[in-house]
Amino acid sequence: MKTAAQSALALLLLLLVSPIPASAQSPSKVGVVLNFAADGGAAGFYHALERGYFRELGLDVTIEPSKGSADAITRTASQASDIGIGDISTLVEFASRRPEIAPKAVFILHNRSPQAVVALKSSGVAKLTDLHGRILGRGLADAPSRMFPALANIAGLDTSRIEIRQFNPQLRDTMLLTKQVDAVTGFDSTVLFNLKANGVAIEDATVIYYADNGLDVYGNAFLANPAFLQARPDAVKAFVRAAARGWRDAIADPEAAMISLGKHNTLAKLDIEAERLGLVAIRSSRRRHARTESAPMIASVSSRISLKSARPSA
Repeated sequence: MKTAAQSALALLLLLLVSPIPASAQSPSKVGVVLNFAADGGAAGFYHALERGYFRELGLDVTIEPSKGSADAITRTASQASDIGIGDISTLVEFASRRPEIAPKAVFILHNRSPQAVVALKSSGVAKLTDLHGRILGRGLADAPSRMFPALANIAGLDTSRIEIRQFNPQLRDTMLLTKQVDAVTGFDSTVLFNLKANGVAIEDATVIYYADNGLDVYGNAFLANPAFLQARPDAVKAFVRAAARGWRDAIADPEAAMISLGKHNTLAKLDIEAERLGLVAIRSSRRRHARTESAPMIASVSSRISLKSARPSA
C-alpha cells in the first residue's frame, strides 16, 4: 500500500511530465520591434494585440517603435528584440556584413516594396533624373535611405549632382512640406499621409517608386532573431499565425483596427491612419511566387549594392 508521501510524490511527478494546456501556462514573453512608428502601417499588429490573438496562442507580446528598418534589424540581430519588422533589401545589406547574426525572414508582409522618392508636384521633380541639381532629404536608418545608393546605381544617377541632407524621421517630411528640400526618400504610406495630415492633397505629390525603376523587391517581412528561432520555433510560429490573423481582420474592418491602434497612439489622426492602412492592404495583396522570385530579387539587390556574400536569410 502506498503511503501518503508516495502518493504525493507520484502526483508531483505526473504534473511535471504531463503537458500543460496552453491556457494554463504562463504566456511566453515576446518582444517585437516595428520598422517605424505606431501608425496605420502597423495597425495589424496592434489589432492582434488588442483582440487577444497573441495571448490565445500563449504569447505575451510587447511592441515597440523604431527609427526605421535598419534600426529594427539591428535590434533584432542583437537580441534586444525577439522579432522585428523590417525591409527585405535592408536585411540583405545587413546579412552581407553580419551573416552570423542576421535575422531570419519568416513571413512576407509587403509583396511590393513601398520605397519611393516623393516630391511635391510644384517642385518639378517627376522622374529620378530630375533630382540632379536638387536637394534630397532622407532619414538615418530607414530602408529607402539605405537603398537609395542601389537605386541610383541602377538608374544611372550621378549622386555628386544631388545634395543629400539627412534628418530624423519626424523632421524629414516637414522639410518637404516647407520646401526646404525638393524631394525625400521614404515609404509611400508614410510620406503621403504625413503630408495629408498637414493639409497637402495626395494628388499634389509625385511618387517615384524604386520598384518602377529597377529595384523591384519585397517590402517588409517578419524577422526572427536566429537564436530565438532555434530555441523557440513554436513561439515564432504562433506569432506569425496571430499577427497574420490581426492583419487580415484589420484590412477587413479598418474601423475596428483604428480603435485598436488608438489605444497605443492617442495622438493619431485615425481617419488618416485608416487610409494609410488601406494603402498597405493594396500593397500586401500583390502576389508573387516566393520560391521562384525571392532568390533572383535578393541577388539583384546584392549586385546593385556591390555585395558578394549576401544570401537569402530565410
